[in-house]
Amino acid sequence: MSRSTERDARPDGSPRRQLHLTEVETLRAMAHPLRMRIIGSLRVDGPATSAMLARRLDTDSGQTSHHLRLLARYGFVVEAPELGKGRHGRERWWKSATDSTQWSDDLDSLGAGGPEAIRALEQAAHRVWDSLVDTYRDQVARGEWSAAWREAAGGGDAVVRLTPERLVAMQEEIQQVIERHNLKDHPADDAETVVVVLQAYPRRAPQ
Repeated sequence: MSRSTERDARPDGSPRRQLHLTEVETLRAMAHPLRMRIIGSLRVDGPATSAMLARRLDTDSGQTSHHLRLLARYGFVVEAPELGKGRHGRERWWKSATDSTQWSDDLDSLGAGGPEAIRALEQAAHRVWDSLVDTYRDQVARGEWSAAWREAAGGGDAVVRLTPERLVAMQEEIQQVIERHNLKDHPADDAETVVVVLQAYPRRAPQ
């Protein structure tokens, strides 16, 4: 099954620009938490220079510059010269090349190194998701979120019996619900960016 960092269509129904990872080398290129966070920030927060990304992600511009060059090599990001040269007249602006990234668990097509590349990529994604939750919890401890948001936020799990086909159908329906509630193109005064992480894996009891 393919994995995606975002939905396949915009709220208005128009198609998103997708990057399909079909080679081990590109999977490895994305399998880094900071590179994932850079791509995510460029998609969600908009184009930026390496210095701006460093401030957004609480790192240094040397690291963001290094990772931006690598991401550009594999087609994840592109330069945005139309935005100028940055605050200091010499910085380059960058933007995401696509709206979403997809990869497949089809190990036969990936060949040698495929299982390790998929595992590294998904481990990096889990680290990014965990860091988002940690950041939110730190902000709650500092009193930065209202009681309404604290009540609304959270996670959970459920154990169900499904076939592969029904699992695909369930995930598609969940994605439709997410898009139906998305206010991305319909601004609301009290709306905030919300990260929804969907995970569904089969489980076998230990023998």
